[in-house]
Amino acid sequence: MQHGAAMRERKERIFAEWKKFQNGGEVDLSVIRDFVYRSWLRCRELGVDPFRVRCRELSPAELAGEMERHAFLLESSKSIMDQVYSLISDSHSTISLATREGVILRSLPADSAVSARGRISREEYIGTVGLATCLEEKKQLEIFAAEHYCTENHDFVCSAAPIHDRSGEVVGVLGITSPCETFHPHTGGMLGAAVYAVMEQLGLRELLGEQKALLELMDEGVITLDAGGAIRLINAKAMRMLHLRDTPAGVNIAAVIRFSRAVAPLLEAGKAFHDVDTTLMLEDGARSVPCVLSAAVNHSTGGMILTLRETGRMREFATRLVGAKAAFSFSDIMGTSPRLLEALRKARKIAESDTTVLLLGESGTGKELFAQSLHNASPRRRKPFVVVNCGALPRELIQSELFGYTEGSFTGASRQGKPGKFELADGGTIFLDEIGEMPLDVQVNLLRLLQNREVVRIGGQRVRRVDIRIIAATNRDLRRAVQSRAFREDLYYRLNVFPLRIPPLRERRGDIALLARHFMRKFARQAGNALKDISEEALRALEGYIWPGNIRELENVMERAAYMAGGEQVTLEDLPESVTEGARGGSDAEGGGEEAVLREALRASRGHVKHALGMLGMSRSTFYYKCRRYGIRTGDFRCSPAGPDGEGGNPGRENPLAGLNAEELQALADLARRMCRKNGGC
Repeated sequence: MQHGAAMRERKERIFAEWKKFQNGGEVDLSVIRDFVYRSWLRCRELGVDPFRVRCRELSPAELAGEMERHAFLLESSKSIMDQVYSLISDSHSTISLATREGVILRSLPADSAVSARGRISREEYIGTVGLATCLEEKKQLEIFAAEHYCTENHDFVCSAAPIHDRSGEVVGVLGITSPCETFHPHTGGMLGAAVYAVMEQLGLRELLGEQKALLELMDEGVITLDAGGAIRLINAKAMRMLHLRDTPAGVNIAAVIRFSRAVAPLLEAGKAFHDVDTTLMLEDGARSVPCVLSAAVNHSTGGMILTLRETGRMREFATRLVGAKAAFSFSDIMGTSPRLLEALRKARKIAESDTTVLLLGESGTGKELFAQSLHNASPRRRKPFVVVNCGALPRELIQSELFGYTEGSFTGASRQGKPGKFELADGGTIFLDEIGEMPLDVQVNLLRLLQNREVVRIGGQRVRRVDIRIIAATNRDLRRAVQSRAFREDLYYRLNVFPLRIPPLRERRGDIALLARHFMRKFARQAGNALKDISEEALRALEGYIWPGNIRELENVMERAAYMAGGEQVTLEDLPESVTEGARGGSDAEGGGEEAVLREALRASRGHVKHALGMLGMSRSTFYYKCRRYGIRTGDFRCSPAGPDGEGGNPGRENPLAGLNAEELQALADLARRMCRKNGGC
């Protein structure tokens, strides 16, 4: 009774002050709270009629748009509004949710006349009320009886509180409207707790939304499992990898994937692991998914988080990481000599096919440059380009490097296993440099790969299909190596589908000046000098040299010259003695004749250096120097049959001295001795 009497007295005092305000009198601010008075002043300035509420409602289409735009706020508050309404429904109260623009999105009960859905709760339309004034004041408040500006609301109490996002911005407002007779003083506390709960839901949903967006942005599949192995969350990437159409939420992972024997025990024991290269068998039994699998323990739930990365993408990333890429194209190959242009014509013609190419040429002629250009002119240009130097790999590691290995296949092997070079090149090109140096036992596996395009890792049994193009290169005469049984004949014919000979620099005399100036400018910039050209005398020396090291040697010579030069020109003094002396040593014909004599001596002696030295009358050191100059390998001539007619054992290759008579052979021998004398004696 005392509470009812106090409320009636308060209503009367407030109503008296309201009438004063409406009649233009002074208001007792000890009775009217400051935020209420500010609202009355705003309403007067806005021209609000205190005796008639001017409702403003959205059209159905406008309301639908607002509902869609604020779906996040609606979903975050729905269950909390339901719970609060269940507590206040007996008091004939109403709970309403509005946007920060005052649009009422939801109201319980739905048929309430006090706060109808779609109505705009702003002071300019309905005067001082809980929702509208809360949005103006941006704080929790309560409007009691005649504190409402319009007489239509004088029998109600409106409590309202703003809803903030994580950054502190107001995103909406929640309000409770009760008849004065049933209003409970604890309503404000309950409303504050409800708004706090809504803001917590907003924060959680925002975090979950960010996490989901991040999961979908990730270029790997993600699956979260509960403690029993049931799928709680799976992103779209994992769905695609596992060929799933419907989200398998709540389904045990064992009903979707069969894990390998290496992975299954770890998952069952709840142990974390990282980057295991494995194959997931799908439960339909018809498909498998090669991937790199990792697992982490979710300690808060006792479950696990799995990440699945596509093997092909991982290998492509690995090849990029180690710098295995083709940087050059045919436009980077400089020169206009007929033999080079012919080689380029053939290379361009074959580039767009998947045909195996065998690049033949001496060291330093640019075989890898051609290989990269072939790859970049092919449909595989955006895929990996993997280089394997067959002569540089240790014999005991070459099998595992090329074909990979499974976990625990040998002592020191990685626990997760490792893909080989052929798997890393899947979809792209593999360049097998110095293929002539590959051991015979490895050649057998390479032949099988070329025939079937299948790889079996060391220690494993599973066959892995690879889609690769093979480009091989050698400076050896593989036909001689086949004859001497240092190279498999069947592998040779598999590789020799499209042989492409890269001409040595001595057959490209017209390109020497062009290349020399190119290298000069390149190294002059590095050296920071003002080099502009090459003197005529130095250029003649460069063009007269044999260039046993070919373009690589020319590049090294010009690098030295760029640092040695003191003026604007590279002079003869800036070149190494090997070039200047070699250029003075004889004409092109003499150089070519000397090479022919060396080769014929080795052929006749079947590769025995001691016998060849006796025939030539040459010291061992000079002999090896000249062999290096001309790119001659003594091993290529061993076990080469030579009959009494003087024919060598290299079928299909023209004997360099074939058809010469005894006098011409003697002349060549004399030439060789003369060359020796000019180079300081043999």
